[in-house]
Amino acid sequence: MYTAVRIQEKGQVTIPTNIRRKFSLKKGDLVTFVATDSGIVIKSLDQAADELLAGLQDKLDKRGISLNALMERSVQKGGDAAASELGLSAAEKESFMQAMFFRLQAAVTAIQDDAKRKGTDKLTEEEIEVEVQAARREMRNAHRP
Repeated sequence: MYTAVRIQEKGQVTIPTNIRRKFSLKKGDLVTFVATDSGIVIKSLDQAADELLAGLQDKLDKRGISLNALMERSVQKGGDAAASELGLSAAEKESFMQAMFFRLQAAVTAIQDDAKRKGTDKLTEEEIEVEVQAARREMRNAHRP
């Protein structure tokens, strides 16, 4: 499906209604622009993170490194330390950090949306941090055998 839209003064474009509906995009959703050899693709943050992690997992599997181990170590020691410890290349580290950043952005947005639905949309930075830390603990516990 091809749909033409005009780029506005500040580089803004309006995603046509039929496309927003088809992909369940709504006001406030975060998306990422991915440059490809054939053009630009707009993806949800979760989809982009999934693709980055899948590509990284393929590379790590060939070297006998578990993506879950990388995630666990990054929660324990931080992303930079985990990447160094496991010998990730600069490109692998970049993919991992970008995927985690997308996940974090999506989590913060979900927390804020939930707060709006509950009428408690005036969360402080500290409250958001508490929620992020809780989500990290859940992720860490979910990856433990």
